[in-house]
Amino acid sequence: MSTVSASRRDAQAFAAGFIDARARYEFFAMCAAGFLFSVTHNYSALFAIVFERAGHSLAEIGLLLSLFAIPAIAAALLSSAAVARFGALRTARWSILLTLVGVGSLAFTRDHFLPALLSRIVQAAGVGMFLPAGMVYIQSRITRANFVYFVTVFSAGIPLAAAVAPPLGAWTLERFGATALFLEAAAPAALGIALTYGLRVLPSAGAASGLALSGAFRNAFILPYAAVLMGGALYGFSVSYLAADLHGRAIALAAFFVPSSIAMVAVRFVGMRWMAKLRPPLLVAASLLIYGLAFVLIAVAREPIVMAAGGVAFGLGNSIMFPVVSAWLGEGLSPAERAGPQAVGTASFYFGIYAIPLPQTFMIGAWGFFATEIIFAIAAVAMAATVVALARRPSA
Repeated sequence: MSTVSASRRDAQAFAAGFIDARARYEFFAMCAAGFLFSVTHNYSALFAIVFERAGHSLAEIGLLLSLFAIPAIAAALLSSAAVARFGALRTARWSILLTLVGVGSLAFTRDHFLPALLSRIVQAAGVGMFLPAGMVYIQSRITRANFVYFVTVFSAGIPLAAAVAPPLGAWTLERFGATALFLEAAAPAALGIALTYGLRVLPSAGAASGLALSGAFRNAFILPYAAVLMGGALYGFSVSYLAADLHGRAIALAAFFVPSSIAMVAVRFVGMRWMAKLRPPLLVAASLLIYGLAFVLIAVAREPIVMAAGGVAFGLGNSIMFPVVSAWLGEGLSPAERAGPQAVGTASFYFGIYAIPLPQTFMIGAWGFFATEIIFAIAAVAMAATVVALARRPSA
């Protein structure tokens, strides 16, 4: 009787898009772990304040914040080798642990530059490895029936944590100080690690050598890599420079960031259920077109209502880009084949976010915010046209 009942549960889970009944729990447990990992990481929004209060110079603060990019991108590339040797679940667990150690150790290292830099490097290594490993694991728990939708659901928890960590951390910082802030920040990651125990471990490749990226450089992957790099650059502009632009125009930051966040969450949890029926290249092209519209609205906005419209468009574009590219790269591949493409795809996205702001600085300095935003709007539309023109259905 119990065997029949278990078989029925497996059949129901399979119809919903999971490989079996246990995989349903494993998928949502990893989603929760990813959210908690991201809560810990998003306390980084307060680090500039903490480092300033610790007495670091402006140059030191800039290095502590910006050098994060190098180990994060390197770790994303190395994640393929880690998944090949240790499996996706163990790699994801170690990634959360490194993020916990990096953030938590700042309770003791924040006052001195080199120890604080070491803490940030450890944090960056954890952040760089988590998304590729997490993506490989959750993609092994689902079927092709709702593949794009469930990949999007997993990715939704990562940015959603940005609505939780900064306000909670600011409250703790003002009332209890920096040490309490960092210890509080480490707690969600600890809970996230606990959630990864009891999940089934995927078999590791074991015999893989080098970076285990040999399968990641197929011609079919070049287009999604280029598209997600562009998506990272567009998102990186909002993280690095948009606040300064809005401040210069006397437009409240909430006019952009609140509608942007609402639109992103709404699409990932609701809209993607029917959008996922479209082919990933078409969704990515749509994301880039919407990004282009967003940058035009941002550039011309002089009133909060126009900026809010730009925020909604930006949130729509952002909600589609990374999860759909991840699904595009994983479609039709076995779990053993997915680690390399996910590693390079994540590294491309991080490169766009963390490295492209450097040339953006020179563009803003030479031509101003308006011209830079229009240039990126044109670049987004051009990339969308390229995706439409070059995308081909994957071969069987």
